[in-house]
Amino acid sequence: MTPLEKLRADTALAGKYWGRTFGGLAAVTNRERGERALAELWADTLRTHQDANFLEGLRKLGIRDDEPAAVKACKYHYFTNMIGGLKMEYIEESPKKCWVRYLAPMWTYPGIAMLAVPSHVRRYNGRSWHARNGLLLGNDRLQYVKTKTITEGEPYDEGYFIEHDKPVPPDEAFIDKAVNRSPEFDPAKAPKLDPELWPEERLLKARANYSAGYVSRSIRVLVDRFGVDVAAYLVGHTMRGIAIQYIHELKADAGIEGNDVHSVAALYARILTACRQDFELEKVSPTRARIVLHSYKPFDWEVPERVRDAYFEFHRMGGRILNGRLKISRSVMPALGPVEQEIWEVEDMGQWLW
Repeated sequence: MTPLEKLRADTALAGKYWGRTFGGLAAVTNRERGERALAELWADTLRTHQDANFLEGLRKLGIRDDEPAAVKACKYHYFTNMIGGLKMEYIEESPKKCWVRYLAPMWTYPGIAMLAVPSHVRRYNGRSWHARNGLLLGNDRLQYVKTKTITEGEPYDEGYFIEHDKPVPPDEAFIDKAVNRSPEFDPAKAPKLDPELWPEERLLKARANYSAGYVSRSIRVLVDRFGVDVAAYLVGHTMRGIAIQYIHELKADAGIEGNDVHSVAALYARILTACRQDFELEKVSPTRARIVLHSYKPFDWEVPERVRDAYFEFHRMGGRILNGRLKISRSVMPALGPVEQEIWEVEDMGQWLW
């Protein structure tokens, strides 16, 4: 396997693991705390991402300062979401009116989870994200008009940015305006990223960062909004659910065969490698393996220990599903550097534990 082929495989595995985690956090928040909490989780996550990345993202994507505001906003959403792995369409109707479409399947709600998402939550997302583009661009004439919504039976989420000749009131920066017909997408006319600035290697690394960043930000929002105890509860339920639903699929994607102690440890090591973690895998004995973890990606903030342990529920539950004789444990060692070390033990106890 060439380095580029390995990067493709790593990106696909990390993207699925982190992407399903982000979608799971949203679903569990909705289930346990209600629709308003889900809407607020989305809003806070999107705002923090936008405030930190929007303007710098325009520059990185090669979007020029002198381009019209509607085009700049549209290109940003088109490029960033495509990099993240979403299927997108872009139609530049005029310099002051530009359409963007988010095609199914929805990245954040895979499978039939999309059917449970209330439409007003999707609109809340737009008000938290698209409506603020004009503010961040310093243009009070920019408006986003949402025209179609997947959760209302349309084939895609769709809308357009339009720059008016006079200021738009803040409460009208995002509006709903259903349409029966909208422009046809022509791939030949869609903008392209500069291949010299964005070779495949950079695109793949950015795709992994896309899903990783949403996991980190959403868990921080849960801690800030609900406190450590509730956040740990939500994260724990999410990670157990992700293992229950996806551990066999992730194992197949990782190319791991067998369910013995060292195969399970190899699976966890494969996921850690895909997520660009710093770790060592040790074969302690025929019935015991150890992983020493030196990094804690994707988090760039000090995650409370209760939340970190809740995040580990994926590995506890995954081991239980793959082999009910395995004991999966975690301990934290004093920090020798910027991050505390975690010791993961995978041990075959020689008898059924459950």
